[in-house]
Amino acid sequence: MIMITSFASLTNVDSIMIAYASEYSNINDRICLFSVNICLDDQSQQEKSKETDNLVHSIVDQVNSTRLKNWIDNLSSFQTRHTKSEYIEDVANWLKNELQSVCDGTVYFHNFTHSDQGKSYSLKNIICDQGSASADDEKDNQILISAHYDSRMEDINQSNARAPGADDNASGVAAVLELARVLSKVDSKNNIQFVLFSGEEQGQWGSSAYVKQHQTNNTKLDLVLNLDMVGYPSLGSGNVIIEYDLGNKNTTNDEYSKNVAKFIAQIDSEYTNLEASLRQLGKTDLIPFEAIGTTIIGLHDGGSDLNPNYHSISDTPGALDIGYLASTTKLALATILNLD
Repeated sequence: MIMITSFASLTNVDSIMIAYASEYSNINDRICLFSVNICLDDQSQQEKSKETDNLVHSIVDQVNSTRLKNWIDNLSSFQTRHTKSEYIEDVANWLKNELQSVCDGTVYFHNFTHSDQGKSYSLKNIICDQGSASADDEKDNQILISAHYDSRMEDINQSNARAPGADDNASGVAAVLELARVLSKVDSKNNIQFVLFSGEEQGQWGSSAYVKQHQTNNTKLDLVLNLDMVGYPSLGSGNVIIEYDLGNKNTTNDEYSKNVAKFIAQIDSEYTNLEASLRQLGKTDLIPFEAIGTTIIGLHDGGSDLNPNYHSISDTPGALDIGYLASTTKLALATILNLD
């Protein structure tokens, strides 16, 4: 169980204090990360015990490369995971079973329909609730960890052509499944929800449907961490991109998003062999969440620009670096644990 001290904020509400010093603050300053109630200051460094630090490291070390590889192999074995293909239903059912096997929470489909070019498609997001997302829940905050599971060829209209999509985005899905497995053993003070989206390649269909339901149900949501292409070291084996928000439709969340990105860049070398660089948000499933003001952050390997296998039949498991994927998964895990 992670025990990182909770403090009272200046507005008499609980704040989760990140147990790390910040190079861009002093002991009297407080830098809020992803809501007005979650902040970072130097005093928290004094509160972080060696025991807790060792515990975080021991949990991060539980990330299993073999499991990551097996999930990628299985996902890539489908003919395609194209949103409009005849295979997408089987993919969704397989992923639900996998999520149920590792996530200590309620696993279910979020069913939605999307019309495109005169045809309606019945699609599924797959969700595991590790804790409650209700607005009156006593836990501190709601964190969503996500990845899209659909794939495509360069010609997006080739709905049944072979599209293994190992990096894009079996890698992100495998990371989310492994995060669900490890975090299910952690008694977190935050509610964590794991979501696998469909329809990202067509323009964030699944995440847009999720956000619409989220607004209808008035559920709380403080941070979205998205993993999209995290298995091919396009920038070198020691480099990863942290995508943060700047501008777009809603500017109120920019400061929080960038602070989270800076925080991840601070802790990368402690838990992994990676060096994080910051980049503005690309066209991912974070876009619909950004539009409603949620703090968002993404991990990315740079492959959308530099992976020669991108959206092609050669995006296979053999082209990935599983050790690199394990490192990006560990970085995501370390981030969540240090926000607890």
